[in-house]
Amino acid sequence: MITPAPDYAALSDRLVRVETKLDMVIDRLDGSHDDHEDRIRALEQRPNPAVIAVDHESRLRRLERAVWVASGVALVGGGLVGGVVGPLLGG
Repeated sequence: MITPAPDYAALSDRLVRVETKLDMVIDRLDGSHDDHEDRIRALEQRPNPAVIAVDHESRLRRLERAVWVASGVALVGGGLVGGVVGPLLGG
């Protein structure tokens, strides 16, 4: 049985591309964790938790309203579909 000769040039090119991508990822990860003080400053600049709680409450109210609207739409839509399909099926 004859096996094809390995294409070392293509293999080498692929390894170079993989190595380059790995170097980019490692540089990105290392660069984001350079300075402990920068991370602390970023945490301190976050918004006040009391303000977030108010926003959270309004978000929950909007979500609950949307659920009730969707329930109403489903109820009306189901009634309309049942009213149209029922007579067509002889019900």
